[in-house]
Amino acid sequence: MVFDDGPRPTLVLNPPDDDAFRSLAEGLVQDGAQRPELLQAALRGTYSHALVRPRELAGEQAHVWYVYRDGHWIRPAR
Repeated sequence: MVFDDGPRPTLVLNPPDDDAFRSLAEGLVQDGAQRPELLQAALRGTYSHALVRPRELAGEQAHVWYVYRDGHWIRPAR
């Protein structure tokens, strides 16, 4: 799933209220993490349990990646 000149993926981040996590994930994509496994590897430098999974719905054209800071869904702190 490479998006050289196409639209970047939509990141669905968990937890959604961790601004540092959001900034890092979005920055890594901006800087060239063009596949889920590349983003996951880069995030694990700071968040050792980070997990990135592409959403794979039949016929969907958009690229959506679920990005879990702790490796699984957790409740937002706020």
